[in-house]
Amino acid sequence: MTDRTYDAYGLTIRVPFACPALPAADARSTAGVPDVVVRAGSVPRRLRAPQAGEGAWEAAPGAFLLRGGSRAGRFLVESGTVTFERNPGCDDAVLARCFTQYVLAALLRQRGLLVLHANAVMTPGGVIVISGESGTGKSTTTAALLNAGCRMVSDDLTALRRGGAPGSVDVVPGAAEIHLTGNAAAALGYRVSQAQLQPWRRMKAAISTGDDMARRPGRLQALYVLRRSAGDDVTATAVGGGDKFRALQECMYGPLFAEDHPALFPLMITVTTVPFLFLDRPTGRWSVSEVTREILGQAAEPVR
Repeated sequence: MTDRTYDAYGLTIRVPFACPALPAADARSTAGVPDVVVRAGSVPRRLRAPQAGEGAWEAAPGAFLLRGGSRAGRFLVESGTVTFERNPGCDDAVLARCFTQYVLAALLRQRGLLVLHANAVMTPGGVIVISGESGTGKSTTTAALLNAGCRMVSDDLTALRRGGAPGSVDVVPGAAEIHLTGNAAAALGYRVSQAQLQPWRRMKAAISTGDDMARRPGRLQALYVLRRSAGDDVTATAVGGGDKFRALQECMYGPLFAEDHPALFPLMITVTTVPFLFLDRPTGRWSVSEVTREILGQAAEPVR
């Protein structure tokens, strides 16, 4: 297999299989030394002393093991490097999904980024992060914001790092795909082919956002927590005090070990200095246009 090089989450990543969701590296990145080289090799079936785990994965400080199933293989992320071992019935499309959905999150955590289960868009005032439980409409809201002229930063997996200015946080561009249900895609004007449907994502369609991608990191402006509500209206409620830190912890992607990167905890404190809002939307009706207006109204003024 020919190695492919991608630029994603602030890293140049060389992979020996295609990852269509990741933006291809430009000529300068391709010619240089990559930040990460994913290599084939022997991968254990279990970690020696896991401290966390669930189903197909195990984790410990500095180590993450994914057992991707018969159609993929095993991945070991250790001290910021990635090794994988194919299974006999490996399908490269499934292997790529394991890498972009699970392995990349562990790699980013080990390299000192704060990884959230959230979406992010670039607005005129800065980057808005949209978190919330599965099914609350994160990706639908993101797609509606793109239709309103915003730029795509990330879908599902969002990574934050210290910004260049004191007390600031940057959100780095990730995968150039957004995942929508058929109904949401149709309502927002996207055409979906059978080839775009992904059974492992509850038949959501993978829609390329390459033309709408942000090319550079952007400063974090606010974090929204989407919630379903029994009420009739879309409402935004400011979050303050310790509730901010709890909301941030609830949208963390995967386990965070204090031994990995002590600097992550000061970064988390810095993140909580931006506005956090609970954004409640009615369960019983389509309200994405109101949600979008609420977010864009809050984002009208740039971060100082």
